[in-house]
Amino acid sequence: MAPEPAPLARRTPAFLLDQFAVILLVVPPALAAGVPFEDVVSPGDTRRVIFLVLMAVAFVYHLLLEWLTGLTLGKRALGLRVVADDGTPLGIRGSLLRNALRLIDGLGYWGVAVAVILIRGDGKRLGDVAGRTLVVRDR
Repeated sequence: MAPEPAPLARRTPAFLLDQFAVILLVVPPALAAGVPFEDVVSPGDTRRVIFLVLMAVAFVYHLLLEWLTGLTLGKRALGLRVVADDGTPLGIRGSLLRNALRLIDGLGYWGVAVAVILIRGDGKRLGDVAGRTLVVRDR
């Protein structure tokens, strides 16, 4: 029997927790290194660099944690897991494809991902379709 997708209402807070974790991995170290807070939040070169670093860290964070454990901090907290379509553990290829498409899924403050999930009706955003993955309830 095919696994059942986790509801969007449960995925959303997990995603927000993961976003917060990524911010904590980047912004406090930047501030500790002497980058002024105003430069982090105000338009300009520093904010652009911080944004690019956030994107890179988010990619690696999701890629590694989902591939190695099927979980991120947010998914663990909300009782979710990423699996292959057939319910088996996620492989590196699936994780790589799933997370590479975050760039597209994330457009419009994740509006693309939400729209695709709602339109498809099978719980999959573009990254899940490409990676042949699914977010399911873990408990």
